[in-house]
Amino acid sequence: MLNLDSETIIIKCPHCSIKYEETISRLKYEPKLACPHCDNYVGVNLLELHIALESVQKSCDAFLKRIMREPNRKRLP
Repeated sequence: MLNLDSETIIIKCPHCSIKYEETISRLKYEPKLACPHCDNYVGVNLLELHIALESVQKSCDAFLKRIMREPNRKRLP
């Protein structure tokens, strides 16, 4: 199973429009964060986050199954 918790996502503050990075793990456990620029709270929709992560997991699983079934291809120089 793919663990994406240490990966980052770009967050755009709806108050000041600054963009900053947060780890997926932090978003999962702290869905209401203070913007590092303006200190206003930025909320994360946990349902949307989990749906997106599940979609990524399914895509990666399907990709791995596909490449494991394909015969070895000649490598390009």
